[in-house]
Amino acid sequence: MASSSDSNEYPPRMFQPGKSPLQEHSFNYGAHLTEFAKLKDAIGDEVYNDLMNTCAIGAIFKLAAKYYVWSANMVHQFISNQLCVDRKNEVWSLIGGRPVRFSLHEFGEITGFNCDPIVEDGWDIDHTEFWAELGVKTFDGPNWEELNDVISRCHTWSEEKKKMVAKLQLLHVGIFGLNRNSRIPLNCAKLVLDEDAFESYPWGRWAFKKLVESIKAVCLDGATYFIHGFVHAYLIAAYESVPMFGERFGVRENHPNPNLIPLPRWRSSRKRFRLETVVQREKENTPDNK
Repeated sequence: MASSSDSNEYPPRMFQPGKSPLQEHSFNYGAHLTEFAKLKDAIGDEVYNDLMNTCAIGAIFKLAAKYYVWSANMVHQFISNQLCVDRKNEVWSLIGGRPVRFSLHEFGEITGFNCDPIVEDGWDIDHTEFWAELGVKTFDGPNWEELNDVISRCHTWSEEKKKMVAKLQLLHVGIFGLNRNSRIPLNCAKLVLDEDAFESYPWGRWAFKKLVESIKAVCLDGATYFIHGFVHAYLIAAYESVPMFGERFGVRENHPNPNLIPLPRWRSSRKRFRLETVVQREKENTPDNK
């Protein structure tokens, strides 16, 4: 799970306590799990459940099926309390005086996604016919509006094509966590046409890469800052790495299989809180006040 340390030696804060510019901005993200309800109605329970249980990234559907509540406040607290580190594939936050790491290792353990390196091997496939059915220009991957339109009219399509549509939405919403105007990279979108290539592709690496890049390069030009990638893994990492947060704001389901990945086991709440207040109360409830 996400790593934490009791060491008092850690890099400097990115922002001093209470001085983060993020506090003046609201939080937004692209991985809205509620988007899958319309998809499920369109492709039917049988196809949807088959993907949920067999697809390499079907665990996203499992999380969406849980009584799981997104907590932007929790993730906002972690992002606002970052430490300055020069490791591009790690995010460190100072929580209750302890540095907490979120890296590709923790992401992979939480999601179970393939996080192998991305290798450009020259793979390609003719996508023109299916793209014409989607109503997408051949030099682009689809955006949210185009996918939403396809979902509204794919009820009578074959099972194979329904699965391809579902995988495209899994990529747009779950893996890349894009805003509605952004498009899935064409080379990634075309993989839905080749089941073996799609299932063996390191989607976890992409989801983590997009997430960490957007955290480290937050745009503060507007009133809202936007986080891409599979941000739900970051929230669950917070619960796993800081037990008091998991106990106060989340519910971890017991499961007879101890090897089940954490992703579909968590439920949470939207309780508002101040990090400093929660940490202080926790210290007061421990014998040594630490």
